Amino acid sequence: MLVMLIGGFFAWTNLTSQTFPTLDFGIASISVPYPGATPSEVEEGVTRRVEEAIRGIDGIDQVRSTAVENYGVVTAELKDNVDEVKVRNDIETAVDRLVDFPPLDAENPDVVLAETVSEVMAIVVSSERGEKELRLGAELLEQALLGLSSISLVSIDGARNYEIAIEVSEQALRRYNLSMSQVAGAVRVSSLNLSAGELRTEGGDLLLRTNSKRVSGREFEDIVLRASSDGSILRLRDVAKIRDGFTDIDLINRYQGRPSVVVRVQKSEPEDAIGIAADIRTLLETFKAPQGLDIAILSDQSEFIESRISLLMKNGLLGFVLVFLFLVLMLDLRLAIWVAMGVPISFFGAFLFFGAFDVSLNMISLFGLIIVIGVVVDDAVVVGENIAAEREMGRVGTEASVNGVKGVLAPVFVGVLTTMVAFGSLTFVTGFMGQMMRDVAIVVMLVLTMSLVEAFFILPAHLAHPGTWSRYPLDAVQQKIAAWVEHFRDDLLVPAIAQAVSYRWLTMLAWFGLLAIAALILFFGWVRYIGFPDLESDRINAQVIFPIGTPFSITQAGAEKVTAAAVNVNAATRGTAFKSTLVTIGGHVELGMSGPAGGAGSTYASHIASVQIELMSDSIRTQSAKDLARAWRAEVGLIPGAESLSFSSDVVGDGSSVDYELSHQDEILLTRAIERFKDELHTINGMTDLQDSSSLGKRQYDIELTAAGEAAGLSPADIARQLRQHFFGEEVHRIQRGRQELKVMVRYPRDQRNSERDLLNVRIRLADGTEAPLSTVARTIESRSYSEINRVDGHRIVSVSGKVDSDVMTQTEATAIIDDNVIPALVKEFPGLQVTKAGFSQDQVEDLGAMVSALAFALVVMYALLAAELKSYIQPLIIGAGIPAGMAGAVIGHLLLGYDLSFISIFGMIALTGVVVNDSLVMIDRYNIICRTTDNGPTEAIVLAAQRRFRAIFLTTATTALGLTPMLFERSISAQFLIPMAVSLAVGIVFASVIILFVVPALVAIVEEDLYPLFSRRLSPSVESHASGQQASAPIR
Repeated sequence: MLVMLIGGFFAWTNLTSQTFPTLDFGIASISVPYPGATPSEVEEGVTRRVEEAIRGIDGIDQVRSTAVENYGVVTAELKDNVDEVKVRNDIETAVDRLVDFPPLDAENPDVVLAETVSEVMAIVVSSERGEKELRLGAELLEQALLGLSSISLVSIDGARNYEIAIEVSEQALRRYNLSMSQVAGAVRVSSLNLSAGELRTEGGDLLLRTNSKRVSGREFEDIVLRASSDGSILRLRDVAKIRDGFTDIDLINRYQGRPSVVVRVQKSEPEDAIGIAADIRTLLETFKAPQGLDIAILSDQSEFIESRISLLMKNGLLGFVLVFLFLVLMLDLRLAIWVAMGVPISFFGAFLFFGAFDVSLNMISLFGLIIVIGVVVDDAVVVGENIAAEREMGRVGTEASVNGVKGVLAPVFVGVLTTMVAFGSLTFVTGFMGQMMRDVAIVVMLVLTMSLVEAFFILPAHLAHPGTWSRYPLDAVQQKIAAWVEHFRDDLLVPAIAQAVSYRWLTMLAWFGLLAIAALILFFGWVRYIGFPDLESDRINAQVIFPIGTPFSITQAGAEKVTAAAVNVNAATRGTAFKSTLVTIGGHVELGMSGPAGGAGSTYASHIASVQIELMSDSIRTQSAKDLARAWRAEVGLIPGAESLSFSSDVVGDGSSVDYELSHQDEILLTRAIERFKDELHTINGMTDLQDSSSLGKRQYDIELTAAGEAAGLSPADIARQLRQHFFGEEVHRIQRGRQELKVMVRYPRDQRNSERDLLNVRIRLADGTEAPLSTVARTIESRSYSEINRVDGHRIVSVSGKVDSDVMTQTEATAIIDDNVIPALVKEFPGLQVTKAGFSQDQVEDLGAMVSALAFALVVMYALLAAELKSYIQPLIIGAGIPAGMAGAVIGHLLLGYDLSFISIFGMIALTGVVVNDSLVMIDRYNIICRTTDNGPTEAIVLAAQRRFRAIFLTTATTALGLTPMLFERSISAQFLIPMAVSLAVGIVFASVIILFVVPALVAIVEEDLYPLFSRRLSPSVESHASGQQASAPIR
């Protein structure tokens, strides 16, 4: 016992703390930056070629790709239980074999497995002193953070990257008779550190090298472009203006109205978030920021983790106290204490093995501990009660303990096994929710394993000592309660059970009636099924997206409207709702939860703006994040010209999302189908935030050579190269400055590349050194393509998504309308159209199927265990009668307590099956013993069994329900995610136990008394064998 307690305590103190368990995304991605390329070019030159290269690799389930401006990524979704490292290596080998890949001007492909990287803290640095000083201040903080041994991942977001721009005007090129290629070439060869070999001398070997690498804009000024025979030198500063600044993008990032930069500290999964956050706070107390810079903590996930863990630990402790007080009232004080001690002993024993099963201290694993508080004492109660019965029969000390354990060893062991099988089946559920609930199953199985050790070895050893501990007035209270329980059992319950047995078919009709009531509750929607439950975040995210190519000023105006609406909503709550505001215009800095390769990330584009609101704590604000997001949306209203306006208040995923993918060989018909589909979705009540991936991209000019251009010896590549140099720029170097890699670009000045006129007036250099206007050698054809091109398994698709307001309609109801009405009509109108579920919609379908399979597996294994123990094929079926009753009770519990049915609820129901079986098992086991040792008939025997096992059933049911009671009445917003599982278990076990006391005896009577005349064998050992003096065999069938 001491080994389990002490060893478990030290193991517990070393557990990693995090919000949720580590997730295995099973994704390998191949990303290729392609600066200056259109989505069509990215698709043709990158994504399609990679798709073909990796097609057929063993272990890949599905291949998806996305081509956007400047970037392409191919995502391979891997099959379950494959060697992910091997598949990644196979993908890398296949990509390396591609010829002429990547395309010219594209960067090398990066093949990675998606890993979970979680944000620990986001720190905002704000200042009015200017962009460069702000960035330098953020870098100072970044360096200080990386100096901490506990921190390995720090990034800067919401800021433009460094860049050295060498801007050469067309006039300067003409004046000095230079081309952009000549300037770029001179810069490229003049900023190098190269080895020149080795010189062997008598005094030793000497290494030779050039050392002309330039790292600042000022150092580039002296580069020689041309040296004349008269000794005159033309330097870069004479021709170009060199800007050592930032990339040429539009970006504004403001925190509480001030220019800001976000410094994000992340962790890999083995690292401890709470410890890292403590180190950061200690550093910030002593960090001296440059004058004029303010530093504030924008997001602290450790607080989120600590508050959730503290909440669950509080509920767990309250549950344990309730269980202990109940045991003290029902059992001798000594027995109650040692039975209750089974909880910490089993818990600490389980902690010893958490590391071996990769279980951390998180919301899910803690909830598993809360679930099992009441269950873990069940076997100890049964064993303790039986030891007490042995002592009442005159046995003492070790003999009483040993006989007490032997008497119930088999049913207790099998009962715990069935519970472990029920929870263990959850580990076979794949997908996001399956991985989330894996820790619950592992925690429960480990704790129950330790509880068997405690119940069979530790508890009997302590109960072997003589004497009782209960003294007045406690013993008087216990005697009164015991007398009341016996009165209730003998004078009220047993006659009722006898009546249920006498009118057994009517009892079964009532049982079917209970199931019908539960079915009607679901059918009429009194309890709604919502699929994935919402898990509210401590922040709300609003994002507005305009058509690509929208002027930055319009994006800025949209962001200001969203921000003003947030101010009004907060004022309406008297300042109790919103704590701080981060506004990003020209992109989106996502903060918070974990995900693949960093989860939260940044997107920068001039047509996107986001406003992120940090909420006040639950104790201050009176409205949920979802209600505040709804009010904010209403206050914003319509934003002219915006393609989409979306609000998010969930931590992970979005259980209210509706996602579909459409494909058709005819793009024109596909476009029409998408618009029709969206029109139909708009008619569904509660549908919001509709958007699709078919939005048009930037306007583009396709350049085609004229006859004059061909006669001049130009090729399309010549035209493309010169236009790219002039307008996008030519990259001539990459420089590592500190931790930042920056590009050196040669291009036109900004004022010569900001209008269509600049394009049409550009001069194209010919092979003979002369120039010609672009309009002479080429024609420009204006066109427009999609802003992004998505493909699934080689087919182009367009995704359409939206959100459902759960107060109006559930996601399940919305998808049912879409699947049954909208899609069939759409496919009929547009023959050849393919529509499939995607995203969370598809995940729900797959996970629900996996849960059905898990439940079927659990029932089959439980049946086999019970059949082997009871030596009967029929008795396990009778025992299973409590399972549907428990599920019906769970549905009724959701109705009474006002909760929707969700995936979490179903997980609870699956787990409930194992707990319910225990109560029926102890009754049937006692029935078999009575049949073997007495002359009672089946009817009398089952009533007597119910009477004798009532106390054990009552104690185990009450402890299980009481252990979860604090969770049932927890009103904290952050706990709502897990409460439905507690409802399923707590209310379901109460309903099931009551039903079991009546239905199981009725079923036994039906089989033995009514069905026996139709068959030649009985369910139980024959009474005649007892009458003839023969030893009855164990029940069979």
